[in-house]
Amino acid sequence: MAKQSMIKPPLVLAVVCAVCCGALAFANSITKDKIAASEAQAIQESLKQLPDAGTFEEVTEFKKADNEKAKATALYVDENNQSAVLVTADGYNKGGLQVIVGIDAEGGVTGISFVSVTETPGLGTKVQTNPELLVDYFKGLSDTKSINNVDNITGATYSSKGMKSAVNCAIDTFTVNKEEGVLK
Repeated sequence: MAKQSMIKPPLVLAVVCAVCCGALAFANSITKDKIAASEAQAIQESLKQLPDAGTFEEVTEFKKADNEKAKATALYVDENNQSAVLVTADGYNKGGLQVIVGIDAEGGVTGISFVSVTETPGLGTKVQTNPELLVDYFKGLSDTKSINNVDNITGATYSSKGMKSAVNCAIDTFTVNKEEGVLK
């Protein structure tokens, strides 16, 4: 009797876990295409928000210039030779900033648009909701020193540093691909 009472609870728990895993796998298979389409649409909308944005096409083979806090995930170019780098950066939250950095043919930042921000509401989200405090200062910059010298937003230091890392990653990715002949 004692052995049966010791085996039954773990067995029931295992069955419950298996059923839950199956349900989650089923839900994922149904929603993954919709989620991917939604993400692709958000990226396209963000590309359109860049100043003087043309019709961007993704560069499928490019070199990434990731840094400690930011990773380039896509590179786009339009008919006006404006580049756009999709970057995911760590702010207060890991991967909390997903931005598109527009870069002109000479390597200067033309603008920044946000795909998603999962930073602390009211603090870290200031990088998006109050562009005049940080993001607007990146326009025209093309080197790490200038980007790093932009003042952080008070109370949003991690998010500000994440934005600087994202812009530096985008500029470095642009530069490496320009030097390699991937970009004109």
